[in-house]
Amino acid sequence: MNANSLRICILSHEYPPDTGWGGIATFAYHLAHGLVEIGHEVEVITLAKDTPREVVENGLRVHRVLPYLKENDLCLLGRAMPYSKVIFHWSPALWKKLIDRHEAKPFDVIDAPELLGEAILPAMSKVAPLVLRLYTPHSKFIAERFNNISTTFDHQFIATVERIAILRANAITSPSRDLAEFVAADCNYPLEEISLIANPIDSTQFCPEGPKAIESVDALNVLFVGRLEERKGITYLVNAIPKIVDAIPHVHFYIVGDDTNTGTRQRSMLAELKRFISKVECQDKVTFIDRVPLGELPALYRSADVCVVPSLYDNSPYTCLEAMACGRVVIGSTAGGVREYLEDGESGILIEPRSSQAISDAVVKQLRNAKERQRIGNNARQRVIEKFQRTEIARCTAELYGQTITRFNSSSEIALYNRGAQRLLADVDGMAASFNIMLHELLLGQSIRYKLAHMILKLKTRPKLFFAESMLHSLRTVFPRIHGQSEKRSPVDWLEEQVLLKHKAILDSGKLSTLDRQLER
Repeated sequence: MNANSLRICILSHEYPPDTGWGGIATFAYHLAHGLVEIGHEVEVITLAKDTPREVVENGLRVHRVLPYLKENDLCLLGRAMPYSKVIFHWSPALWKKLIDRHEAKPFDVIDAPELLGEAILPAMSKVAPLVLRLYTPHSKFIAERFNNISTTFDHQFIATVERIAILRANAITSPSRDLAEFVAADCNYPLEEISLIANPIDSTQFCPEGPKAIESVDALNVLFVGRLEERKGITYLVNAIPKIVDAIPHVHFYIVGDDTNTGTRQRSMLAELKRFISKVECQDKVTFIDRVPLGELPALYRSADVCVVPSLYDNSPYTCLEAMACGRVVIGSTAGGVREYLEDGESGILIEPRSSQAISDAVVKQLRNAKERQRIGNNARQRVIEKFQRTEIARCTAELYGQTITRFNSSSEIALYNRGAQRLLADVDGMAASFNIMLHELLLGQSIRYKLAHMILKLKTRPKLFFAESMLHSLRTVFPRIHGQSEKRSPVDWLEEQVLLKHKAILDSGKLSTLDRQLER
């Protein structure tokens, strides 16, 4: 550790392998390791898949925490606002661990994404300088109607929370100018104050040399890596398959990624794609593979002759960088930041978005020319080494951290929330509980179905108390004059006292959900 080293907290709900869901996880992984490699002290705070724990790997400390509230504690909020619930579900868990670590040994800077309001609590509290990383804000999804997202209160709320975090951050970075321009316009934020720092990658891990996941003698392999969702443009690639097969009969497609409910009528995209493949009789030409762990991806890219990134929008997809680093030709859409990573005709091929014909033409052309594939692949590899190696990106990021810390220390800006970091956690918890209570009381009074479900749940979880409450309610109804009108203590009074004592015992035991605790009080 050098004298100028920083103590950095990387806040990210995604981090491999447990929660290595997408680009955020990959970015956090490469940035964290890159910062450690150049001499900084880094702690990553992220979600656990099932068991909370702390892991130290190559000098990097990773804290995995469980969501702050159990899923059943948020049943009503989760149903009403399935996207926004993560603000109350994930963010407090990460925040609590951050505060514990910060109080034990202060961080010099916090690095967090804008996505799903993850940075809102550090942005409000100003416990340390916050550098916020842009991915694809929810407002972009709403504006473009990606993944069938509409202007519901749920989506608008999370977009608003993201905007507040952006405006309250001490510095903002973007992996592409395209994304920076959108956020600057959307938030009325000065474009020149958004630092353009490309996504980092380890070119020693992602390289042409090494084992292949797929050994094929005759077939030419086309690879897609990404979630199976509308925004990734997967339907346009699949629609192009029959034309490509007609032109190149010995081609095979490998489509790698998690299924999503972004198909027609919010149904399985994988099922929809398979139905089309079956309809055009190309089942033997396509292999679907579930998401592959980060460490296994290089072998997969090495197996490909061509990689396709047909996104309708992407700030700078990692599949593009990973394939380039492995010396493979990338055919990428111009929608978003891909065009800032590929040089058309030199280190990749750029095509117009939303066009199966453009995909088909570009793939066929590359598959027919092995020499051209080799030339472009070599150029792509060299471009990654020169522009996107993670230690170099880490140096640029650390330089921004230093500038941000200096500005933060000399600033007189007042925090948006001044009641203390621990109190902020309690207030967020209280807000979630209050929202649940509001919905609970509304449904209890308006919905017979909900009232019945609530009674059945209580009968299953606390049967003795359920029967005591039912009996007490019946006695109050049948003997209204006896109860509360005589100075002599009645059996009804005694039963009511026992019910209250049982309520208090359960409350004190701490075995209640957030909703039940609030209702009991």
